[in-house]
Amino acid sequence: MKPVYAKVLEGLENEVFTTRLIERPFFTTEFHFHAECQMTYIVQGAGHKVVGDCVENFEPGELTLLGPDIPHVWYNRTGDKEITTGTPAKSVALFFHAGKLTELLSPFFSVKKIATCLELARRGMKFYGQTKEDLKQLLLRMADQPPGPAKLILLLEVLQLLTATAEYEQLAGAGYVNTYSNKDNEKMDRVFKYIFANFSDTLSLDEAAALAFMNKQAFCRYFKSRTQKTFVDFVNEVRIAHACKLIAADQHSIGVIAATCGFNTLTNFNRYFRKIKGMAPRDYKLRLVE
Repeated sequence: MKPVYAKVLEGLENEVFTTRLIERPFFTTEFHFHAECQMTYIVQGAGHKVVGDCVENFEPGELTLLGPDIPHVWYNRTGDKEITTGTPAKSVALFFHAGKLTELLSPFFSVKKIATCLELARRGMKFYGQTKEDLKQLLLRMADQPPGPAKLILLLEVLQLLTATAEYEQLAGAGYVNTYSNKDNEKMDRVFKYIFANFSDTLSLDEAAALAFMNKQAFCRYFKSRTQKTFVDFVNEVRIAHACKLIAADQHSIGVIAATCGFNTLTNFNRYFRKIKGMAPRDYKLRLVE
């Protein structure tokens, strides 16, 4: 999949920030990146997201901040079917240009803390706790507010929260570098959709390579250079992320979950789960109820 370079504020050259309410049958954007920072609150919809080299599930209530130029996408559609059962996708997003914003505010106070926070956001930030709740309320109020001083005041409150909180986790790895360019074609888009649609079955490296119009050797090099993961590691991260969701639901045994997520043996499932999550599946389950 090519992450398309998107010009969010194109045609709005004098705009520093804007909000958008997105309500559709499913999230439809391609894997993309843009110069603007993006804060997103997922109101409805569930599926998989990719942020840099991070691949994991998303659920309603998730709130993230992505810095400039980090590739990302939210998928809640598999092939021609929604992952969720008839639930429309709905989100509220805030976009702002970091450079323009700090330049605008610098005559009034030091923007050093804001700049530090936005540097962290280059790896993506996912918020939790009271910070997430407070940011959500501010974001919803901003979405209802017409452009003007009141909306700017709400943005300043958002920035104040961001510079003061420790209630977040970073998404992309510390060494992540965006290696995509506008010259990439749509190869990875087809491959990602193939993985998300079929991860519970036996995935074929030959088929994935064919979708990218490459032989297996060239595809493996290409995939790793773009995602910074091998094809097998990426697929297993998708599977383990889904397994965590099923474990949290507590409706099936570990053995059934392993098979549902595409692992041919319980031994393989346990090995990859421990590798990715740092603990055994049963320990993960116990930690959820503590």
